[in-house]
Amino acid sequence: MIRFIIEKENVSVAFDAPTDLLYDRLAFVRVGDVPISGTDNVSIKLIPWADVKLAEAIAKRFSGDDTISEVNGLCEKVKHLRPSDEKAFIERLENDDIHGAAQMINVVEEMDLEAASEVKRYDYVEEDEEPTMEQRM
Repeated sequence: MIRFIIEKENVSVAFDAPTDLLYDRLAFVRVGDVPISGTDNVSIKLIPWADVKLAEAIAKRFSGDDTISEVNGLCEKVKHLRPSDEKAFIERLENDDIHGAAQMINVVEEMDLEAASEVKRYDYVEEDEEPTMEQRM
């Protein structure tokens, strides 16, 4: 949903939030949970996915004090919202002038928005054998 590019000295890492491996990614560049505005030693770029309206809407509302883990947590909460919930959430952000990851997380929880479970996809493989009688039952 939102790509992070973190650079420290001559080491950099790029990853998309949300990720379950956040602290592994941060450890790669030897940083902790820093503000998204960066520090004297760490440069951070946030790039919302261009084809995801929700990503662009929330990225405009981050504050420099938001931490990488807060942004990752917000992305986790909203990554699989139904389109109607997404639209309602964006309208709420605009109407109430919400800023900061923590406030946006509070809005998600207050609106009782839940991410739909990710749809598992099963690809048809032509070489699959016909199921035996035991497998059919």
